Amino acid sequence: MDAIDCLERAWLNSQETVRDFEMYSKRIQEGEISQVFKQLAEEEGMHAKKLRELLIKYKGEPTDSALKNN
Repeated sequence: MDAIDCLERAWLNSQETVRDFEMYSKRIQEGEISQVFKQLAEEEGMHAKKLRELLIKYKGEPTDSALKNN
């Protein structure tokens, strides 16, 4: 696995984690826990953004179908 493959995989995993954390924040009734998941989703979203920026920088404009959708 080369660096681009690692970036793509990490980016996709990060996006999935964002979705999971968002879902948890909406499902959980306890305010403090819900708020923590909301905050974690936002922070993980920043990680996903950075990974995507690196992908664009080193791979060029996204051409992969996974990149086109996001």
